[in-house]
Amino acid sequence: MKMYLLSVLAILSSCSQFSKKSAPKSEPVKISETDIQECTNYQKTVLDRAYTEMKGAKNPEIVFTKDEKLARDVLGKFDISRGLTKPKSQLVTNIVNQCDPESIKEFDKQYKILGTCSLMFSELNYFQSLAVALKKYPWPVDLKLEGKKVAVDYVKYFSEGSFPLLNRLVALSVLDELSVNQIVNKDLHNEIKIVMQESRVYVDGLREKLNKDPGLSCESLKIIRDELGYSDIVAKKMVGFLKRI
Repeated sequence: MKMYLLSVLAILSSCSQFSKKSAPKSEPVKISETDIQECTNYQKTVLDRAYTEMKGAKNPEIVFTKDEKLARDVLGKFDISRGLTKPKSQLVTNIVNQCDPESIKEFDKQYKILGTCSLMFSELNYFQSLAVALKKYPWPVDLKLEGKKVAVDYVKYFSEGSFPLLNRLVALSVLDELSVNQIVNKDLHNEIKIVMQESRVYVDGLREKLNKDPGLSCESLKIIRDELGYSDIVAKKMVGFLKRI
């Protein structure tokens, strides 16, 4: 499932980051160098400290720390807001609500700045390795419960509100890993797999549209809205899964 997701991420990275509902009003977005630095520091000191990439095998394995003290530290400091999801979402809201050549240029400029700190791959490694750790490690019960809560809360966060399909699929992959490792209802795995396969078909269709209009323009917003609609469908399925964990 992880290898499939990574291939989806590569396809979606050029488009899904722009998705957003058109209802909310436009608001100025201010991004400081401090915001980016704090995001980068958080990635290094919390997310990436939590796991190690074990090289040497055909498929390198990502392993969560076995150290209980470090595990408590990186779980206690997990903070989804560090990924700057709110300003990213507001930028997309603004461009969807009011699009013209100047706003496209401003959007592109600001989004590139935000793109200098992207946490999704680190979050994916963090949670997928955590799911394995929760099953295999002889941690105290309270630590395992804390790990499960942090992971489930992450999935819940992206099952609500307006987010790109990319974010939904990462969160859905986390839920799938929890299911595979029997941290939550193991029966969810087969159903999640179907949703992921359906998403792949959708992404293939989206890619064809993007090939015809590869750049971001006011005309391409229809593709963005279509992707948002599909993202909302996936979100509803995620909510249903969460009710059964």
